[in-house]
Amino acid sequence: MASSISLSVPLCSPSNSLSTSLSPSHNILFLQNRFHFSRFPLRAQTLDFSGSFFEGAGFGSEDDPITPGSGFTATEPKEEPQCPPGLRQYETMAVLRPDMSEDERLSLTQKYEELLVAGGAMYVEVFNRGVIPLAYSIRKKNRAGETNTYLDGIYLLFTYFTKPDSISILEETLLADDNVIRSSTFKIRKRKY
Repeated sequence: MASSISLSVPLCSPSNSLSTSLSPSHNILFLQNRFHFSRFPLRAQTLDFSGSFFEGAGFGSEDDPITPGSGFTATEPKEEPQCPPGLRQYETMAVLRPDMSEDERLSLTQKYEELLVAGGAMYVEVFNRGVIPLAYSIRKKNRAGETNTYLDGIYLLFTYFTKPDSISILEETLLADDNVIRSSTFKIRKRKY
């Protein structure tokens, strides 16, 4: 497995070569030093990596503890739906109050999904990112006149295809809702490279 190798570096050799007691089967890279050193012994060890991951056996070999049937499966790339004619792809990020219960969040999510579908949206997907700390505190006054300061929020990401006219209705509803701290909508443009 490990073999000991002794090397000696000559003093001020004009060619800066190394005299070694290595057999030609050892593949060790030596960096030549341009400085002048006195003669000193240098010890190194070589490790035998034959049959390991580094020799090409890699993952999926017979002795690999993680086999394809052990529950680890590669996720296949999800095919994105094609944009229907007359519609554009949008993303809306909404930050909700962090003290909302799970039922309140689900009902709010369903409300905005139905609003999008009623406005002509297709392929509506909602991603709940969970409670995430905000980069800065946000003060928001609700309809009752109370001012609240929020340090974190529940992030929801809506992706959908819709007509450009229906975006203004969604943004007005999000702005008027006391449960939504912040929201923003972006048009997704496909890059052509």
